[in-house]
Amino acid sequence: MSMDSLLLPVTQSPPEICDDKRLKSEPDKLSELVLESYIASDTESEYESEYESESEFVSESESESELVPEQDPELVPEQEPESESEPELDPRSDWELIPIEKLTVNDLASRYDDDPSPFCFGCPQFVYKNKALLKREEDSEKALAEYLELSCDVSPFDAIPIPPLAIADRCGCNFPAPVELTEECGLLTDLSNLALEKFNAKNKGSNFVFDELVKAAYSPFPPTYYITFKANDAAHPQPSNSPATTFQAQVWKKMGREGPYMVKSCSIKT
Repeated sequence: MSMDSLLLPVTQSPPEICDDKRLKSEPDKLSELVLESYIASDTESEYESEYESESEFVSESESESELVPEQDPELVPEQEPESESEPELDPRSDWELIPIEKLTVNDLASRYDDDPSPFCFGCPQFVYKNKALLKREEDSEKALAEYLELSCDVSPFDAIPIPPLAIADRCGCNFPAPVELTEECGLLTDLSNLALEKFNAKNKGSNFVFDELVKAAYSPFPPTYYITFKANDAAHPQPSNSPATTFQAQVWKKMGREGPYMVKSCSIKT
């Protein structure tokens, strides 16, 4: 047997099948080409949009920089370097930092002796007064002595003005002092009428009517008014032509109470 007869026949695909395979493979290649071109176009568009946005940002920055005038570097204030925070100082004086049991008069004298403002400090060991306070106390004592000498024989109804220096730094002073009539005219008139009512009731047949205020004085403990006023006798045949009579009334009320004033005395001035 010859070798040709042993060779197996080679089968070939029909031409229709080959064409089908070729057609199937070609669309795959086409789709790959289309996809690649699509991706490339998208990438380019993204690059273009980013470039455009950057261009717009640069142009806006340039336009803003054109609007802002350039500053002269010599005129621009230099920023001072931040200094380290300094420790807070104690606002108290040197002597206030000394323990009270170790404090001496000299500690205060060195600070306040020549101070023009009066100064006083007291502690268990001592009481310190500077020169200004000692001088004011001396002047106050002198003024008070002069006032007491002038007022010793003066009635409270004739009270004289009290020098402010005489009662400076003094508590509880109860010297009667003159009252400004225009400031308390209404109250003083009412109190005068109250005093006249008591006088007329006490003295049968009297019928005095208030005419005018003359003067008044006041002392604070307890609240007391010393009032001098004039009144006319309504029982006189011609009251308008009758001479006015001068009265003196002492009217007071209890401390810290809102109750009415009470008449302590009312009489014709002699």
